[in-house]
Amino acid sequence: MTKPLFFSAIGLLCLSLFVACSNVDKPKPATAAELSQMNRDFVKALNAKDAVAAANCYTEDAVLLPPNEGPVKGRANIQKYWAGAIEAGAFDAEVATTATGSNGDLGYELGRLQMKIKMPDGSVVIERGKYTELLRRSPDGKWLSTMGMWNTDTLALK
Repeated sequence: MTKPLFFSAIGLLCLSLFVACSNVDKPKPATAAELSQMNRDFVKALNAKDAVAAANCYTEDAVLLPPNEGPVKGRANIQKYWAGAIEAGAFDAEVATTATGSNGDLGYELGRLQMKIKMPDGSVVIERGKYTELLRRSPDGKWLSTMGMWNTDTLALK
């Protein structure tokens, strides 16, 4: 084998190994079902009036950005926030995913929401809107919200 051919073969082998090794650690993109599971679990917890389970859908350092309020930082404060919402009459929450995507251990979910709130006078307010969740894959593979933001379209009395 001649020297140029030998070095070309070695170069090709090194390039092949580099490409093969660079693809080993890349996780497959998450499915829409995997990314939206966080919100399905959250709605189930909220409708069960379980603020602890609702807060467990978030990372320890998560931030909520609720409409017309300041940021809610950290899982413990998020638990208090949702406990307050439950106590204030929130019930019958629903979500519908409209878009998802991921790259490695980060992902997002966009969607529509609806939640009913029973007022002290017995009337029911229906809050409808849209949301964005930034998600992070936990070491056990579960997707958790690291930042959640939503806003309302309208408030309507039922």
